[in-house]
Amino acid sequence: MAVKGDVGKIMFENAGGTEADISDLRAWSLSVSKDTMETTKMGDTSKSFIGGLISAEGSATLLYNPSGNSDYQAFIDDVLVTGDALFELFPDSAQSAKKIGFAGIITNAEYGATLGEIQEVNITFITNGAITSAI
Repeated sequence: MAVKGDVGKIMFENAGGTEADISDLRAWSLSVSKDTMETTKMGDTSKSFIGGLISAEGSATLLYNPSGNSDYQAFIDDVLVTGDALFELFPDSAQSAKKIGFAGIITNAEYGATLGEIQEVNITFITNGAITSAI
């Protein structure tokens, strides 16, 4: 069964807060990659590899909300804080066990306004350590 994109959510907890559902979320994405190391030796006729270190980077787009609650504000302001935070990404908010979890660092927050368009805040982040997936 297909799941509509409008039911996803992000849960976020920075060092000083509690885990909270981030409001005004428009989209999120996560791209996971694994390093590979070649193990081919002389005499082989085909290359061979082993998997290496795993990392991920992602983004979130939120509607700008000047009266957003403290959890929303903590998420968009976390780029100004050192250290990492806990993230949980849900493809379907109704399925609380189906999620991707990790410690991550917000690396960029982009704010802007365009005439005739809804204002958005674009957030980018990287993972810091292990990624758990139950989707």
